[in-house]
Amino acid sequence: MLKVTTRYLASNFIPPFIIGFIFFVAFLITFYMFRVISLIVNKGVDVTTVLGMISNLSVSFFPMAAPLAVFFATIYTLGKLSEDSEIIAMRSFGLTKFKIYLPFFIVSFLIGVVINSLSSVYIPIANANFKNTIVKLTSRGMLTSIKAGQFFTDIPGATLFAESVNEEGDNFEDVFLHVKNKNADGQQIIFAKKGSLVKLYADNWHAPSLRLHLSDGNIIKLDQKGSEIEKVLFQEYDFPIFNADFTMTSLNKDSMKTNAELVEAIKERKAEYLSNTTRDEAAKKEAAKAITKGEIEYSSRLMPLPQIVLFVFLGFTLGIKKGRGKGTNNTVRAIGSILGFYALYFFLISLSLRGSIPSDLVVLIPLLFLFSIATYYYRKLDWIG
Repeated sequence: MLKVTTRYLASNFIPPFIIGFIFFVAFLITFYMFRVISLIVNKGVDVTTVLGMISNLSVSFFPMAAPLAVFFATIYTLGKLSEDSEIIAMRSFGLTKFKIYLPFFIVSFLIGVVINSLSSVYIPIANANFKNTIVKLTSRGMLTSIKAGQFFTDIPGATLFAESVNEEGDNFEDVFLHVKNKNADGQQIIFAKKGSLVKLYADNWHAPSLRLHLSDGNIIKLDQKGSEIEKVLFQEYDFPIFNADFTMTSLNKDSMKTNAELVEAIKERKAEYLSNTTRDEAAKKEAAKAITKGEIEYSSRLMPLPQIVLFVFLGFTLGIKKGRGKGTNNTVRAIGSILGFYALYFFLISLSLRGSIPSDLVVLIPLLFLFSIATYYYRKLDWIG
């Protein structure tokens, strides 16, 4: 009897989970679609590249989509079974609440194991592939986006204008360049008779370093008030548009490292932090913050398994209705509990980054919060077992 019930409950749970999982992945993707569409329209990206980007982006959202999908699938499944009085029938056969919960636990545990396994290697690689593609396409698009007689503002902190541009978009005449200094203490105005874009590749995958090579011109340096403080004449001048060093740094984030790489990076940061005793207080805080970020990233990759199991546990306790149409309060409790979980999680992240609490507690406390709520409602279920 138990095996039949287990298969039946699992078979009712899996279809809504799959539908919910696809829905939440698609919902999360929409936040990035504007950027992808912009690349398609402005950079002429081919369909194969777009599909690859969407595929990698979808995979990177698996750890966020899976817990929400299992939670709402559990509530939907048990709500439907309660409405059809099937839960009452199972209870009449002597099934305890634990035996009814067991199929949901088994399926959620297997889903959590899969997501945790993907989070260790495949999801960071997919995240890296997506971001690398974005950067590569953005840098390549600079060669086609510069038009004669139009201001070009895609260069960080600078505005480019050229009277004439060749068909390939990489050679210019009568160039004007306005540059704002990074520390906001002034600006530069550069005039040149000729200019050309120079691409330097570090390898076949990462985006190239882009430089604007200018000839026969001058650089006027202005202070914050716009008054001229210096004028420099030049015959040849290279202005960095997109540095390879910056590219490699931006494409080497913790979220793009595998678990093994992340653990090694954290060890290196700790060793460097302990060995360097000469840095100032601000530098020490930044180094400690980098260590904390790495530890939070690693802990968050271990969270999907217990999170998915606890989301199903909570969904089980709130999904069973006492009677027809009596699930309104439970729905409010369910949404409130999930919002409370994520609010607490992100609040603890901010505290950990400020050094107020250890990074391990960022994951542990929200999970204990969820477990305590689920246990409370589990004990309130209206039958003994």
